[in-house]
Amino acid sequence: MNIEKLLEKKDQQRQEKNFISFSAEELSALKPQEIKHIIEFFHGYTLMQLPQSEIKFFEWLKKADKDVWDDLWGDLVDTYLVSIDFLKSLSGDNPQFQICDLVETDNYWFSPRHIKPKGMEELEEIVLKIEGGQKLNVQDVFLFQLSQNPQDLWHFCYEHKIDTARMKSLISDMVYNGFLVHLTSRDDLVKYIEE
Repeated sequence: MNIEKLLEKKDQQRQEKNFISFSAEELSALKPQEIKHIIEFFHGYTLMQLPQSEIKFFEWLKKADKDVWDDLWGDLVDTYLVSIDFLKSLSGDNPQFQICDLVETDNYWFSPRHIKPKGMEELEEIVLKIEGGQKLNVQDVFLFQLSQNPQDLWHFCYEHKIDTARMKSLISDMVYNGFLVHLTSRDDLVKYIEE
């Protein structure tokens, strides 16, 4: 990808729309150094629109858990504009606008560091199930995916078509069983969110 041409194209878009957007193809083609360059170029004066895949997710969230949607977007018009600084999290292996800074409602965002020792033992059992071709339950899938990447409850529910209230109950069970630490406050989550 020619980064200078892309910057020129996006700057033109910014002048016309007052924000920039990236297609799924553009996001998947960006290399880490190019992402850094784009962020530095537009930092401080440019908003970007979430990719279409995340807009679809947030439209689902508006119906599935309206309190969370309201906490994130409030009375903003549904344009889903965020800081260009989020470009890094919206590209790469796990492109998501992670929900981890809710103020009015409880956060359900977890990083691999939230898995407790008992959860790591359970993860070993899950790996054996996978290797043996056994079926995994929802908690198994959540814990396994969490061991690979940070995860919020809502993206997980969207991906696996699970009711959010049911998943909150399953998370509560995982906490009770000593598999996870659940930090509901965004202030407590700050140290776990990687740059």
